Amino acid sequence: MLKEFKEFMLRGNVLDLAVAVVIGAAFGKIVQALVEIIIMPLIALIFGDTDFASSWVYMGITYGVFIQAIIDFVIVGAAVFVFVKVVNKLTANRFVEEEVEDEQLVLLREMRDSLKAVEENKKDGPTL
Repeated sequence: MLKEFKEFMLRGNVLDLAVAVVIGAAFGKIVQALVEIIIMPLIALIFGDTDFASSWVYMGITYGVFIQAIIDFVIVGAAVFVFVKVVNKLTANRFVEEEVEDEQLVLLREMRDSLKAVEENKKDGPTL
């Protein structure tokens, strides 16, 4: 059972998930700082207050908590969207280079096969 556990823990999927959790936590701190330091002061300039949780109360129900959760969700979603777009743009060139390498490899293989065919024809003698 210990051996199976070791194999499970050393699988690529588990390690990838562990890395994703750690990176996600670090990215969460970045997003939180972005929201608190940059975005919420801008919202405060527009609305005059950034604490929706305590300011929107109607008949004892704090609608502000829900509104704050929606605003936080939209801000985090936008930050993740921008981050993914930047990463995709940075990695797009890498995939293009791999495709070019694949095309070059196909051409080289075709040339090799053509040369082999020519060599085989030389061995068989002239054809009429």
